[in-house]
Amino acid sequence: MTKVKNLVYFICLFAASLWAAPVLMEGVAAVVDGKPIMRSEFLNNLYQFQETPEGSAMTEQQQKDYVLDQMIEEKVLLSRIDRDSIVVTDAEVDQRVNAHLAQLAGSQNIDLATLEKAIRAQLGLSMAQYRDRLSKQIRSHIELMKVRQRHVGAISPTKKEVDAFYKAYKDSIPPQYNCVLLSHIQMTIHPDTAIVDSVKKVAEALIDSLNLGMNFELLAKNHSQDTSAINGGDLGYFKRGLLDPAFERALDQLKNGQYSAIPVKTDLGWHIVRVLGRKEDGVRSAHILLRTIPTSADTAAVIQRADSLQKALKTKEEFSVAAKKFSEDKSSNFQGGLLGWYQRNEMEPAYVEPVAGLNVGEVSEPVLIDGAYHLFRLDDSRQIRELTLEEDYGKIESFAASHLENEKLKTLIKKWRQEVHVDIRMTE
Repeated sequence: MTKVKNLVYFICLFAASLWAAPVLMEGVAAVVDGKPIMRSEFLNNLYQFQETPEGSAMTEQQQKDYVLDQMIEEKVLLSRIDRDSIVVTDAEVDQRVNAHLAQLAGSQNIDLATLEKAIRAQLGLSMAQYRDRLSKQIRSHIELMKVRQRHVGAISPTKKEVDAFYKAYKDSIPPQYNCVLLSHIQMTIHPDTAIVDSVKKVAEALIDSLNLGMNFELLAKNHSQDTSAINGGDLGYFKRGLLDPAFERALDQLKNGQYSAIPVKTDLGWHIVRVLGRKEDGVRSAHILLRTIPTSADTAAVIQRADSLQKALKTKEEFSVAAKKFSEDKSSNFQGGLLGWYQRNEMEPAYVEPVAGLNVGEVSEPVLIDGAYHLFRLDDSRQIRELTLEEDYGKIESFAASHLENEKLKTLIKKWRQEVHVDIRMTE
């Protein structure tokens, strides 16, 4: 019963942004570049804003001016979609919708069938209706993100900029509640060298077949152990830096249509990679993936090592030394496995259960996550804490980057607003 009550809260919280109570009076509040802002839209947004701390501190007229101004700016942003010929495919939207529903169900530890029943019971909507409304909002969100990516991009603030942001906005950065400080050791299960060598020979034999004139797409469909096999190995376009470094280095050596003369090794296995096309910001590639799958003996060896460490590590110093020596997580091993502070309700889902029963100073039993065994250590626990540059530089850097990106976007919107026709029709 508790799960259903919690689920209702999450559904209703999201639903509030999808639709609100019907408004009797209708009309056009404003027209921006030919796109109307309906009076009902404006009033719904106004009612929601009035419930926020920021809104409650304003007069009613200030609230109206602020909300309408924000809606006009959003329409100005949306006007860039047509001007920039931005296209969002149904596949992109469906993928995001499926991910949202899976995350919503996963956060409450229920299946999708139970989620569907809760949506019907609490909102009076079928799953198809809920998906349709969710799709519209997600499509708009993706469109706005693409406009932002095209004109603003990602900003990497300097240390000076991060320091300045922290000094200026320190009191506005929200504190963390019910939070934990975690460290971990990650031990990946690697296949025996005999398996790696034997799979490589299979990959080399497939390259021989390609050299004799066999069709790449056909070989991918018949032999690739990846979901892309159904599409002949086609991975689509990826920006540089998003694929495995070894995979990208191989692509850099190839011309359009060429495939690699030797197999390429990654953590997944051996790849035969091929370039299908290039753009300024990325490359369209295909591959045939032959996975190197560890045996039960490989897994048992890692479990034994993890068990031994779990029993032996008693102090923070011992854990830190072991993390530097054994952990294969390159983002944390150099600093003794330190993962940083997390609010419990914002932790990676896979971390929640192993950490839940730990007292400060304790190390978890080994837990399998994505092909690796992890040991978690609960270094500290607090009900409330303020973020500091010393312990939370990465989070504050992210806040600073968002702030700089928003400032750049505001400047652009102000410029774009002068380029479109804005007709405010609401007089009260």
